[in-house]
Amino acid sequence: MTQGYPPPARGSNAGADQDTATLPKVPVPQGPGQQPGGWSGSTVSSGGGSEDGSSGGGFSAKLASAAATATSAATTAKDAMRTAAGEAENRAGRSRSGRGGRQPRRARLTLSHINVYSVFKFSCVLAIALFFVWLIMVGVLYGVLDVAGVFSKVNDTVHTISGDGKTGDVVTGSLVFGGAIIIGAVNIVLFIALSTIGAMVYNLCADLVGGAEVTLSERE
Repeated sequence: MTQGYPPPARGSNAGADQDTATLPKVPVPQGPGQQPGGWSGSTVSSGGGSEDGSSGGGFSAKLASAAATATSAATTAKDAMRTAAGEAENRAGRSRSGRGGRQPRRARLTLSHINVYSVFKFSCVLAIALFFVWLIMVGVLYGVLDVAGVFSKVNDTVHTISGDGKTGDVVTGSLVFGGAIIIGAVNIVLFIALSTIGAMVYNLCADLVGGAEVTLSERE
């Protein structure tokens, strides 16, 4: 009777997942990129898993390299942002210092010609505006003097000198405003004519001796 360990019970599966069996190595057919005489084999566990450590090591190396690449990219991005912020601050400081230190710009221009028609239009509008200002001023002045009793005293003095009580008042509102309107109309015509003629005379003088020089500068 041969001595040895007793055979395992058929009905018991204890430790089945821990038993392994090594398959025999069989020759692999030679391919274009394989070395001759190679053998191929694998150790198979009882659970059907292949014990190959190369795939796990390659995946871990890829994960490590990806993490290192991401870390270096984040560091590079932070450095770039800090550099851009510093450059922006330096530019802002230089621009402020340049504005504070530079002198105000100046430009020398020559008024060589004036458009006569534009002067005519401008003088018409300005003369009409001044006409209404003149009427308002006369009305305000007349009202103040009338309230103060100046016109009534003037009229009484005229009546006393003439000796006739039937003589009408010399100073009245219609007389004052009528005279103001006539004076304003005359001023409108004179203002427009003088402005237009003045522009024509200036153009003639500018053609002969040159226009007036004007210097424009920025505020300090």
